[in-house]
Amino acid sequence: MQKKQSGFTLIEMLVVIAMIGLLSAVLLVALGPSRKKAQDSRIISDLNQIRSLMESTYNPSNSTYGSPDISNLVTDVSNNGGSVNSATTTNTYRFYSALASNSYYCVDSTGFSGVVASSSGISTSTCQ
Repeated sequence: MQKKQSGFTLIEMLVVIAMIGLLSAVLLVALGPSRKKAQDSRIISDLNQIRSLMESTYNPSNSTYGSPDISNLVTDVSNNGGSVNSATTTNTYRFYSALASNSYYCVDSTGFSGVVASSSGISTSTCQ
């Protein structure tokens, strides 16, 4: 009498590995838009922090803005797929960056912070 060995066959193992690969591929495709939304949220958060830093350096006695160190925030925006475009003078500032959703997020010294459809609507000193 022969003793039957228990275990998985090669075919069974290949089928299981193929199913795991297929499920992983579907999961990665489904997470793509979420990753872009997360990058957009990070860029928006960084630009709002830049706005807060600029507002905290405002000197009302002579209507001028200081120059806070925003290099870490600019680097973080770049790491998330954006690029900060800025224009600052002694009494105005404007910062904006492209988002993954094909729009732009802009903050300026007039108090505006929001999404604008294209960079052509952004002036040299304000977002509008």
